[in-house]
Amino acid sequence: MKKSMLYGIAAALAVGAPAMTPAQAQTVNWIYANGYAKNHPNVGLVADEYIKRIEAATNGRLRIRHVAGGTLLKPENMIEGLRARSAQMGSAVSFFFPGQLPISATLGGITDLKIGNRLDPVGVTEVTTRLLAETPEFAQEYEKLGLKAIFWISPPPYAIIANKPIEKLPDLQGKKFRSFGSSLPLLLTSVGAVPVSMAYGEVYTSLQTGVIDGAMSDVNGMVPGKWQEVAKHVLTTGPRDGALNAIAPIVYIVNLEAWNALPPDVRQAVEKVTRELPPVATGIVSNSANESIATLQKAGVAIRHLSQSDTDAFAAKAPDFYKAAAKTLADAGLPGERIVRRYLDIVNAYISSAKKP
Repeated sequence: MKKSMLYGIAAALAVGAPAMTPAQAQTVNWIYANGYAKNHPNVGLVADEYIKRIEAATNGRLRIRHVAGGTLLKPENMIEGLRARSAQMGSAVSFFFPGQLPISATLGGITDLKIGNRLDPVGVTEVTTRLLAETPEFAQEYEKLGLKAIFWISPPPYAIIANKPIEKLPDLQGKKFRSFGSSLPLLLTSVGAVPVSMAYGEVYTSLQTGVIDGAMSDVNGMVPGKWQEVAKHVLTTGPRDGALNAIAPIVYIVNLEAWNALPPDVRQAVEKVTRELPPVATGIVSNSANESIATLQKAGVAIRHLSQSDTDAFAAKAPDFYKAAAKTLADAGLPGERIVRRYLDIVNAYISSAKKP
């Protein structure tokens, strides 16, 4: 009797409960880990727009919570955290991980003044995306880690902020500039400057006290550190905004198992949003860069540009980054010459033609 009553109650509850819609039944919840501030242009503001568009395109079937400030995963822990599914999605600066992501780190760390001054940010993303599609080893370096690179974005071009006027190439000689990565120190050394490795948080005091004469960064990296309070001179790395990286160094990554577990139509919707995102993302980053420039100028910072002749001379003095990249990749057991040659073919096609590669 008691057993019959229990069955009857359960049946009544089942009849009275509202049925779940297919969308509700298939809702997937992800976490996006951001090692930097939520308002960071490349990995904060762009991420919010990306997430908003993904949720709209999937009718809410994929919901993504943005956890910023390194509270879940710090920048240096991003790869391992995504592998462990501490988050399903995150963003990383590729050249921080040369051992795990050799192609991304090697090419993403190149700042070539000749090619970099002829590229635009959307082009950098398109070139990177095409290289990923056409170079099996590029995608495989993520897949081997149980990850998938889904979107790339270029930060603004690099510039030098200094505590004394710098206008021409000879003005850099003998000066001590904070730099980072693999190519920026070599660029500085090639014109007689002295590269200094230094944590971001130490730059303000070092500029203020004269420990360094300046620092390399993009303009969106200068303002948060308030460097404009102690350094009033900016020189771009070219006759206009400056040089961009060879490929986009900032990559949005997903856990491959989590990606494959998504329903096929949800994956397709995310892929469509991703294809449409580059001009939107570039607009967000460019607007932030313009705001940063306005902030610098309001603080009394003079912004100057290298002349074309000085840019050409600077590029001529710099090492052959592509030859070095091919060797670095070969030393890692990869077909370095083939990868670099394919990159150069793609980027030169982009530069020389109005038709995108």
